[in-house]
Amino acid sequence: MVLLMIRAHRPAAALVASSVLLASAAARADERSFDDPYDVPTAPRPPTLPELTHSEVEATFEGTAGAILPNPGGDRTHGYVQRLAVEVPLRLRRLFVGAEYELAAAGGAGALRAVSGNVELNGRTLWATHTGLAFGGGLGLLLPTARYDTGGPAGQAALNAATLRPWDVGFFVPDALGARPFIDVRAVDGPFVAQFRQGLDIIASIGRAADRRIYATAGIYLGWWFTSRVAGGLEAFEAYVIDAPGVRDGARATVVVSPNVRLALPWVQPAISAFTNVGTPLQGANAHVWGFRVALTLVFDPNAALGVRSR
Repeated sequence: MVLLMIRAHRPAAALVASSVLLASAAARADERSFDDPYDVPTAPRPPTLPELTHSEVEATFEGTAGAILPNPGGDRTHGYVQRLAVEVPLRLRRLFVGAEYELAAAGGAGALRAVSGNVELNGRTLWATHTGLAFGGGLGLLLPTARYDTGGPAGQAALNAATLRPWDVGFFVPDALGARPFIDVRAVDGPFVAQFRQGLDIIASIGRAADRRIYATAGIYLGWWFTSRVAGGLEAFEAYVIDAPGVRDGARATVVVSPNVRLALPWVQPAISAFTNVGTPLQGANAHVWGFRVALTLVFDPNAALGVRSR
């Protein structure tokens, strides 16, 4: 009789155990959903624009080197710009804060000179869906760490360096305080990603209120996963001079296009790009630019278990 009772209760015990396991699995799923509300499709990182929904702390070292072909009567020169950037996700990837700094070495008055750019502190917010659509915006504040005479050799070197990255011209305006509001949009469709940023640079020089500059900037990235680790794409940037001293109407718009390849490794994601201008370079100061950019993005996810970064 006892054996029959034990056998009769075995199905009930198994049912209870199964219910407990299912409840535990559901709780873990709910916890994961709470911890990561932006469980969006993996998108390749643009070489220059930020990856909008990243969960990792990321630091980027981006070097831009190029040749600058002058207008008739000038001498060909070269330039190099080093960009350092860090961005940290906060509040379940709804808020991001970061900082950027650029310095450059370029030809000016026949000599190679090094110049410091400005520092930018920035923050942005984001809304995203599980389908990969993301929309947000933010604000960057430029701090006046660039100090040199715009009419001297250092000023010419800074202009040449900014010609390689016209969308970042605000970094090479000396003695400047500035605000850089922007909006971001991104769509992911399978292996394809399209990302867009529209911004406005409003800059004024310290002690010279009349010396103000306003630039409208835009950047677009089209990327495609070739494999699970390799992505190719195209970036294009435009900088339009709304208000700046000595810029003629025909030289207000500057466009730079840049095909690129990105390698996505667990802790580091290198990218290489080539670039050239379409139309007039920055402010019409030169005739043509071309060169290469190498970006090295280090990624670290403090929430990943056992040192393995979650994707």
